[in-house]
Amino acid sequence: MLNKITAVTVLSCVVSALAFVKPVSAKITVELEEPDWQFVMRQHHRDDHRERISREEGEFIGRIQADLQAGNYSNVASAFATQDISQFSPRLRELYGQVLLNEKNYSLAEKVLLDVIDAMPNLPSAHRSLSMAYLMTDKLAKARTHLTKSVELGIQDAQLFGQLAYTNVQLGKPVTAIGAYQNALMLEPENKQWYQGLLFALIESNALAQAESLLSEMLVDDESNQQLWLQRGQIALKQGDMVKALSSLETALSLGDSSLSNLISVAKLHVSDGSPRRAADILATHAKTFITDKDGEGFDAYSKIAAYLAANEQWSDLGKLTQAADNNVKKLTTTQAATLNVLKAQLAMGKGQSKTAISLLTKAIADAPDNGEALLSLASLYRQQSNVERAKMTYLRAESLADVKQRAMLGRAQIAIDQRQYQDALTLLRQVYKSYPSRSDLLGNIQSLENLVKNTI
Repeated sequence: MLNKITAVTVLSCVVSALAFVKPVSAKITVELEEPDWQFVMRQHHRDDHRERISREEGEFIGRIQADLQAGNYSNVASAFATQDISQFSPRLRELYGQVLLNEKNYSLAEKVLLDVIDAMPNLPSAHRSLSMAYLMTDKLAKARTHLTKSVELGIQDAQLFGQLAYTNVQLGKPVTAIGAYQNALMLEPENKQWYQGLLFALIESNALAQAESLLSEMLVDDESNQQLWLQRGQIALKQGDMVKALSSLETALSLGDSSLSNLISVAKLHVSDGSPRRAADILATHAKTFITDKDGEGFDAYSKIAAYLAANEQWSDLGKLTQAADNNVKKLTTTQAATLNVLKAQLAMGKGQSKTAISLLTKAIADAPDNGEALLSLASLYRQQSNVERAKMTYLRAESLADVKQRAMLGRAQIAIDQRQYQDALTLLRQVYKSYPSRSDLLGNIQSLENLVKNTI
């Protein structure tokens, strides 16, 4: 008798424990907005008075001078278009390229400036202008080539260093961007864009201590910046400090951040390292955002956290989530509606409302025949009601679904034990262990049942 009690008790614990695994084991990430980079092209001061220009060029410059000074670049571009540009000096063609940049005609600007560089390979301002054309058309590798050449030829201003750093980060070389951003900050210590770029480069380079120090300095001056708090959370996650990450994301949330990705992250953090009740509050408050997510990521997180609450018998919080989801039920797909009905059934089971639970689960299975959780829950209900044959048939149906096959087989094994059919239970457990060798915890159950079978022969 002792062996029988041991086998039944241990196996029951194994079966029930499967439902209590936290559903938030996926990697938690922080979504950051892309900074609004503003690129400015500052002209390199050069010794123009040494360059001789022809009489025709002088006359042309005189005609466009007023429009140039007034910033009427469209008029200047039109004036250039009436001329045979190939006859102009490289310097004047460079001016045309810069006008085209201001007019956002990047394709023609690139062509004109490449011709200038072909004629004067060491003209720094032409390389600088061409790099801008490439930056604005996202040809970053080419932009970096000409930015680097500009530095080599003597241009060293904050914008140039900042643009060079930006291209290095975007091209996956954040370590090489750190020094360039630091140079930009040295020349423009009040430029927030360079601070933001340096912070990003430090984080991407995993120079977390430096990033944290810089971020603390930035928060002193801009404590209401939600992006900075998100970056604080990102650093904390990289450092494994979940409490700090959670407080940072909560602060960003209070400041207005409402991106789905970050809402999912803060809810998951609360389930694993904070307050599941707070996770439920966040989900319920933003239920529409989660449920109407076209990619399904939001509903997936919503339903998994709700399932966790059900497994841990937190019925009040689960009720809050199912009610919030009910308010958006028209936006659910048939499959999602079935998942919601499973959650509502689990809530009904928790309240002892078996009839309601069976009705909800039956509807869920009709809408989504491959919903394994619905089948397992319904089989469990039938077993509790001693409706053994229905329970067996429902478990067998669940065994055809890969994601719940193991749990369904264990459920059938438990029924066999309940009916003292120990050989059948032993056969099922051996099959489970053979299919899932990582379940070494079943070996004790198998040995107990083997002893039990021997003692009953």
